[in-house]
Amino acid sequence: MKATWIILLIMVVIGTGMYFLSKRKPKMADHDTIVFKSTPDSIIRKMKIYVAEDPTEVAYLDSAWITTSDSIPLKQIMSGTAQDTMSRQYAARTLYLTYDDHSFFDVELKKANPKIPYSIELKVQPQNNDSLFVDGLIRPPEGNAMHFAGPMMKLYSRFVLTYNYKLPQPPPDSLAIKGHDANKTVTILKN
Repeated sequence: MKATWIILLIMVVIGTGMYFLSKRKPKMADHDTIVFKSTPDSIIRKMKIYVAEDPTEVAYLDSAWITTSDSIPLKQIMSGTAQDTMSRQYAARTLYLTYDDHSFFDVELKKANPKIPYSIELKVQPQNNDSLFVDGLIRPPEGNAMHFAGPMMKLYSRFVLTYNYKLPQPPPDSLAIKGHDANKTVTILKN
């Protein structure tokens, strides 16, 4: 009779432990994941992704991406692979997708909570003869996914990208015509 009670007590302890283990939230990933989906391998092999920490201006000078404030080359996080990861610990970052030193696309990422990992799915498809179209989805672990899409822009041999909304705002002028300001300006230095 004593052995029956001991076995019953052990079964209750094991059952309670299994219940609490099943209700435990899974540990968050330590990184963001970037994946190319439904993209031909011939395009993936020529894709590179660079990252900048919340830039105001970025320059592309003879096949090198640099931040113009300190002339430091941008970190390359992917080159010719279908999937990779990057640290999730940031508030704002900009990704620069480049294809074969021919075209580029920039994606700005902003996080309310740097502890949350994102899954970034990219689909790059040919459009017309010589251009590519990027279709992307950013998925947080909870909540709604964010969609973005657009054509890749031509890579000139030397140009500067300026993100206008990050610059100090001009003084208000009552005579100025108010309209839509461009989010970014591309200044071509050399064709």
